[in-house]
Amino acid sequence: MKILYDHTVFEFQRYGGISRYFYELITRLSTTENMDVSLFQGFNINEYAFSKHKQNYGSYWSYKLKSKRTILKYIIYILFSIPNKILFAIYMRSSNFDLYHPTYYMKGLRQVMKMPIVITVYDMIHELYPDQFIDSRLVIKAKKRAIERADIIIAISENTKNDLIKIYGVPECKTKVVYLASSLRSSNTLESDELKASYRITRPYILYVGDRRAYKNFKILIDSYRNHLSNYFDLVCFGGGKFKPNELKSSDNNIIQLHGSDDLLASLYKHAFCFVYPSLYEGFGIPPLEAMSMGCPVIASNTSSIPEVVGDAAILFDPNSEKELVQSIQSLYNEYTRKDLIKRGYEQEKKFSWEKMANETLSIYKSIISCEESDSNG
Repeated sequence: MKILYDHTVFEFQRYGGISRYFYELITRLSTTENMDVSLFQGFNINEYAFSKHKQNYGSYWSYKLKSKRTILKYIIYILFSIPNKILFAIYMRSSNFDLYHPTYYMKGLRQVMKMPIVITVYDMIHELYPDQFIDSRLVIKAKKRAIERADIIIAISENTKNDLIKIYGVPECKTKVVYLASSLRSSNTLESDELKASYRITRPYILYVGDRRAYKNFKILIDSYRNHLSNYFDLVCFGGGKFKPNELKSSDNNIIQLHGSDDLLASLYKHAFCFVYPSLYEGFGIPPLEAMSMGCPVIASNTSSIPEVVGDAAILFDPNSEKELVQSIQSLYNEYTRKDLIKRGYEQEKKFSWEKMANETLSIYKSIISCEESDSNG
């Protein structure tokens, strides 16, 4: 079976959930018997180590462009997106592939391709929160075309599948749910005292991870912290870029913003009083699984795909209720509640694995190719 993957997400994503997903998928399938994986990464800025596995690929083309500044990243994307499309069209014709799985919402190629197409849809964030993304109109247009042209659509949660059906009218038989997993595995975590001394953490801390766009609902956490919890905890925010001037007040001395390696993130999860995930909408939501894998109690909003992912291993709260969030955090003062939640978290996180994701995706590929062969023989 010869599978083709393209450059689309690697052009603009250095790190991130989508490129991590394809890294885990491609590197696993490339070592599977009777699988011939071809990857055209093109001119890209991606940091995942695809090249270390190139001996397992049927074919591979990549030229990594180095840029750590955001403005240069977008300049690179504009300059190299057209050459990538041209080179990919040539690469695509270099072999008779059985199936094409774009890494993002590729458009305009169906008419020159006779192979089946699988796409993965991650969420409906651009459709539900268009004002929070400058490229919403373009992404929605490309996604719509990709959905129409795909033979099968992989959704990363039942919630995303239901959104696909509701928003785009996709037939249920055309969608398959394949869950993601956590990649956070670290044996090089810091001890609690070393962590606190190195990063100005003076008290037990509440942890927040990731972007702070409006739909991520960070505001309810920071308001709850300021109004009810700042006398007892520090608030540590990992990733998401530096705070803007309008996000912090002069009195927010115990709000700490950090970024760094997976080892640091794992250390923060490991020693946090709890991890809070207040998002209004997620297509899946990997951070709660990361927290669970490190023995960190999870408090999460009861919306979209989040209950589906965390099961009974998190305290769920109404993301519009500051009172519920504060009460949820305070409930962890009870040591029995805390230990029980940690235990449930370990068990829940083990239900998700990249191996399972790769195997289920491979089954989808096989079913499509089998149908194509039956049609051609019929």
